[in-house]
Amino acid sequence: MPIGELLVRATAWLGLLGWAAAEWMKATPAARAARAAFTAGGLVMLAHTALALHVRYGWSHEAAALETARQTRAVTGLAFDHGLLVNEVFLVVWLVEALWWWRDARGYRARGRALEWAARAFFFMMFASGAFVFVPGPMRVLGLTALVAVLAAWYRAAKGEPPEVAHG
Repeated sequence: MPIGELLVRATAWLGLLGWAAAEWMKATPAARAARAAFTAGGLVMLAHTALALHVRYGWSHEAAALETARQTRAVTGLAFDHGLLVNEVFLVVWLVEALWWWRDARGYRARGRALEWAARAFFFMMFASGAFVFVPGPMRVLGLTALVAVLAAWYRAAKGEPPEVAHG
């Protein structure tokens, strides 16, 4: 596999892992580490986007949009021609979330449940889409594992039992 393609794939996985780690640590004493993991994940996803546009599409937004739609249709059977735009909105939402968390951590943590769950649902949907539409068969298990870990973290936090985090 060429190095460019390897970097495109690795950055997507690292972005997912950054987000999953942040969700796992949010409700723990490691909230600062969660914020750092979330921010790192977002930066890596920005790099992923730039790498994909460069390596796969020669900086052609039109080619990227067409290929994203083709892959989505091939896997899901759904004709959705604006997937690339949704990905761009996702990056903006991630940036806004990270900036808010850094500028006003208390306000970010105190935001309404509806806003928190809307962001969670959007991130989950985006990573589920990425893990199943744009990843070959056996690799989907890794995406599923990360998504199940996030669901487990949310479940435990909702029950008042945040995941254990090593303190160091």
